[in-house]
Amino acid sequence: MNNIVISIGRELGSGGKEIAEKLAQRLGIKYYDKKLLEVAARESGLDTTVFERADEQESNTFLGSLFSIHGSLGGMLSGSSCMDADQLFAIQSEAIRSLSEQESCIIVGRCAEYVLREHPRMASIFITANHEDRVQYVMKNDNCDREQAIDTIEKGDKRRRHYHDYYASTRWGEARCYDLCVNSSHLGIEGTTEFLYNYIKQRFGL
Repeated sequence: MNNIVISIGRELGSGGKEIAEKLAQRLGIKYYDKKLLEVAARESGLDTTVFERADEQESNTFLGSLFSIHGSLGGMLSGSSCMDADQLFAIQSEAIRSLSEQESCIIVGRCAEYVLREHPRMASIFITANHEDRVQYVMKNDNCDREQAIDTIEKGDKRRRHYHDYYASTRWGEARCYDLCVNSSHLGIEGTTEFLYNYIKQRFGL
């Protein structure tokens, strides 16, 4: 398998999503974040909104683990069927594995580093940043005040941690669980992108 896959975990407000997009552009490969939900929906025949509602939420916090999908699978409950978040995670994971076989790409979140742990050319990266920088980043990008930004960060990190640790045997954000952990506060968005670009090039001999 010659494809390379880069999984990027990130703290909210660290600029991880922006860095992933810029890195994908530099490397000339595709980038999947929310777009991964479209891939999973297309391959499963389910509506995209089903995956959006369950996105990065673990089973035991997602509407009591059960919700109805109307007109997708049919045959049960008068034209609806029920799937829990665990089943949706399995479908999404299969979409991740399928992408990794088809093309080189960057995948943000969704436990990609765990799902693809057996992939021979996968680099797992976690991006963090100093708390104050994260607050300022969220204030700017969400156009909100400091109190709202802090609340967004706390809730966002908590949701991502619970989701990741529910499905993976590794721990979200722990350095030993990734190939590389980077604090984007030190080099900024552009500098961190350049650093990761050089790391990927050297590691995979690009």
